[in-house]
Amino acid sequence: MKLMRYIPLCLSMLFLSACFLACGPERPDDILSDSQMESLLYDYHVAKALGDLEAPSNKYKATIYYMSAFEKHHTTEEQFDSTLAWYSRNPDAFEKVYQRVIKRIQDEKTALERSIAISGNGSSVTQRGDSVNIWSGVPMFSLTNSPYDNRLTFEYLNDENFEERDTLRLNVRFRYFNATKRISTDEAALVALSIRYRNDSVISEWHRVLSDGKHTLTLYSNEYGRIREVYGFFYLPEQSENRMLLADSVSLIRLHAKEQ
Repeated sequence: MKLMRYIPLCLSMLFLSACFLACGPERPDDILSDSQMESLLYDYHVAKALGDLEAPSNKYKATIYYMSAFEKHHTTEEQFDSTLAWYSRNPDAFEKVYQRVIKRIQDEKTALERSIAISGNGSSVTQRGDSVNIWSGVPMFSLTNSPYDNRLTFEYLNDENFEERDTLRLNVRFRYFNATKRISTDEAALVALSIRYRNDSVISEWHRVLSDGKHTLTLYSNEYGRIREVYGFFYLPEQSENRMLLADSVSLIRLHAKEQ
């Protein structure tokens, strides 16, 4: 929840700075549309909040987060700055965009609080539903060549909202940075998803991330009975060059089996 507290403050400062000037001319062709700016602003401030949460020794990651936001929206920092300057001359238009971004942040915060309800004993309870994203971490993180920062693990214990024959689907988008040559099999990142059942049976899927792009791991419903836990990891092996792996758009979807 720390991440969500950072974002509104960043947006407020940006909004106030844009409102000092009077309205200006019509929007030039190279200026982002309201909908484009809304989506970019949301991801931009998520990236800033993530960068602010990094330890001082890892502040260089903030640049990676920003670059990912611009690339995701097929724009550049220069075009973003030009659009922001145009909005500074048109504060009424910026206020409308700003209010929609704030609403998206509030909706995301509400959804997160709904899906992860922390109980008195520290355990977490997932949201009810036939198709629910149970991922409770931030949807963006990075792995580096450092042995202290090259792995992320996750685990979700069974609660009353899991059912027999549930399907789990892990979705994530990867991008390598500082990669000057093709990723070899030995140096490719590994991602794994496993389910352990109450009878101690385990099913797993894993694969190597040999290229940038979206990846999905799926464990389909089966006849092993009730789930005990869902767990997995992301791991970047030792690299021959100082590569970094950025993961974003992370979700872990739990799907209830349809009745026959």
